[in-house]
Amino acid sequence: MASFGYVPDVNFLIPYKTIEETNIHLIENPPQEHDALIATLPLEPFLERPFSFDQPYRLYKGVWIAEKMLRGTLVMQQCFKSRPTDIFLTSFPKSGTTWLKAMIFSTLTRTNCSLDKHPLLTHNPHQCVPYMELQFATGRRQIIDVIPSPRVMSTHLPYFLLPNSITESSCRIVYVWRDPKDVIVSMWYFVQKILGGPDKMVTFDQFYEFFCQGLNSLGPIWNHILGYWEESKRRPEKILFLKYENILQEPVKYAKQLAHFIGCPYSEMEENQRVVEQIVELCSIKKMKDFDVNKDGNRATSSTDVRVSKEYFFRKGEAGDWKSHMTKEMAERLDTLIKEKFKGSGLQI
Repeated sequence: MASFGYVPDVNFLIPYKTIEETNIHLIENPPQEHDALIATLPLEPFLERPFSFDQPYRLYKGVWIAEKMLRGTLVMQQCFKSRPTDIFLTSFPKSGTTWLKAMIFSTLTRTNCSLDKHPLLTHNPHQCVPYMELQFATGRRQIIDVIPSPRVMSTHLPYFLLPNSITESSCRIVYVWRDPKDVIVSMWYFVQKILGGPDKMVTFDQFYEFFCQGLNSLGPIWNHILGYWEESKRRPEKILFLKYENILQEPVKYAKQLAHFIGCPYSEMEENQRVVEQIVELCSIKKMKDFDVNKDGNRATSSTDVRVSKEYFFRKGEAGDWKSHMTKEMAERLDTLIKEKFKGSGLQI
């Protein structure tokens, strides 16, 4: 796969402090042109659900989406223009997004960022790789246009809700998925922190039940995973389909695969100098948790625009934590459900 030929100024790859300061006049009021349509969509019928964060969810084409993010999604579908060099990280929430953002960003910018002064030491990965639907939902759609190529962006949207300019172009998509059992655990802790503690939300068992019914943000998870899986089989040159647990087991192997896919493979000299291992170490959850920038301040969540502490995006980053939270029966039930949904696809848990 051909390389991009150059790496852009890293300051422009950190949306949006520098870009907003330079282009503040481009920020608009949040979109309202689709409010009439949104008002006709089914509202969440489960008011005790812990996913709302003081804003309603709507059922749009079989997917539960927060109203604000749905506004951004609809505008994005109409207005976003992709470029051939664009790179999109896609994932279901709590599936390794933060980690992969750091990996992609550090891989792409490695030729003009020394590791001892790397932007990830002073910027959260979500500052380096913006969520598309969040930018469109908050009036920043024009700012995306001024980011120089190659742009790196992220989304939690299912494949079928991506703008046509993405699905029909030669831009590249990296999709990461995770064992749904660990997704539940990670999501439960994330929501719990946002709401202020376990006494502010439903129990883990109730949370599990909602998840198994697909009643969660951007759920059901099996449709999300299968959408990208099927398309990756059809167009492997466009979509790199990765499993979180596999990357954990062999991070160097997958870091090389990722670099090759996004068009900037590691040279023999870089491999001899152990650059791959250094980037893997820099981007490890354990390492990033200790950076001061990820301990202080807050960021907006991708699916709701709720402001949360940056430290909430870093927990364990391990596989198998579900064993400490689920009974054997709960795990078997979810595994059986996922296997039934995956049946005939060739995809294994």
